[in-house]
Amino acid sequence: MSRTDVGETLREMWETRPARPRDDRQVAGVAAGIARRYDIDPVLVRVGFVVAAFSGIGAALYIAGWILLPAAPADPAAPRPTRPRTWLVVALAIGAAVTMGSVFGGNGPDWILPLLVVAGLLYLLHRSRGDRGARAAEAPTVAAPMAAPGPSLLKEPTGAAGSTEPPVNPPAWDPLGAAPFAWDLPEPSPAQAEPPPRRLPVTPVTLGLALIVGSAAAVIMMLGGMLTLANLAVLCGVVLTVLGAGLVLGAFLRTGRGLIPFALLLSALTWAIVAAPVDRWEGDGYGELVAAPTTEAALQKSYERGAGEIDLDLRNLDLSVPPDGNTSPVRTRISMGAGDVTVRVPPTADVTLTAAAGFGDVRFGGLEDDGPDAHVQVIDDLGTDGVRSGRPLVLDIDAGLADVEVRRG
Repeated sequence: MSRTDVGETLREMWETRPARPRDDRQVAGVAAGIARRYDIDPVLVRVGFVVAAFSGIGAALYIAGWILLPAAPADPAAPRPTRPRTWLVVALAIGAAVTMGSVFGGNGPDWILPLLVVAGLLYLLHRSRGDRGARAAEAPTVAAPMAAPGPSLLKEPTGAAGSTEPPVNPPAWDPLGAAPFAWDLPEPSPAQAEPPPRRLPVTPVTLGLALIVGSAAAVIMMLGGMLTLANLAVLCGVVLTVLGAGLVLGAFLRTGRGLIPFALLLSALTWAIVAAPVDRWEGDGYGELVAAPTTEAALQKSYERGAGEIDLDLRNLDLSVPPDGNTSPVRTRISMGAGDVTVRVPPTADVTLTAAAGFGDVRFGGLEDDGPDAHVQVIDDLGTDGVRSGRPLVLDIDAGLADVEVRRG
């Protein structure tokens, strides 16, 4: 494919961009307009926006479509336009705020790949179905022929002179009255409407297939010793792939909408497992853990909690260089599944910190990161004195769904 073909396709996509309809809209009609343009089920487009929202760009893409796609002209004979749902507008605003926070909050490159994927899918959709909606929209309408003025060719109804009986009119199938003897025959019955085409059972078949494939994957993982909490996201991804294939097939067959709730719930569950891995919840117990070691011997190699709170006070930890001249770092590791982590270090300690949370907030001094995959990394922070003094303190904090704070003093 040459650059000319790509350029022509992009120009055609812009010139034939759809209008946002005034009916069948949930918020602004962006998904309905795209679906009508390419002759696909609007539910598939809406599901696509929801999936894109999990990558952080769904709300921004919808707002961009709201701005770039023109509104359909008002038709006086059309029904009253559908008003946007308030809760969807509020959710869209919240999603847009989260997206902007991710872009300008230090996670800018994370949205580039999803944006390229969406652009590529839209390009391929236009290449394969670009003439569907446009061809339907340009189909000419044939006007009904108007009756020409002049004498009628229908035979006038006759009746006996002076008769009180109403005149007999010819039936519709014999307007010229060519068979007067059959004028008393009944009118032909109207043609029966064809029954609507039977829809394929995409929803039950896909759900059954997802159950079978998911069970088979679980058995294979169990036999291989891989069925653990850490691999639960893989199992959910296998089932989600089957549901996604059913949604795509149902979009072209105009059926399968019953799969949407299952796909959305499983997508949210998979995203939560990936963002806050449940294997981190297998820590050493639950509840509150408070420790304030003062020597290296009292400092544990790791502090773990599946859920709860960890409060580690290292302000009185002895980091001075011993007489033997040992300047090796003092290390400890903290693992939290869901909860809060608070670590206090000496004001003048030389700190090296690696802190990550699947979803939450991570803070150290003036550094802060929040949202999915929040992380803060600091190397050789010399503290308030600004000089190297004593043995370095190395902290490694790994959390799932948690708020992590490391502060001095």
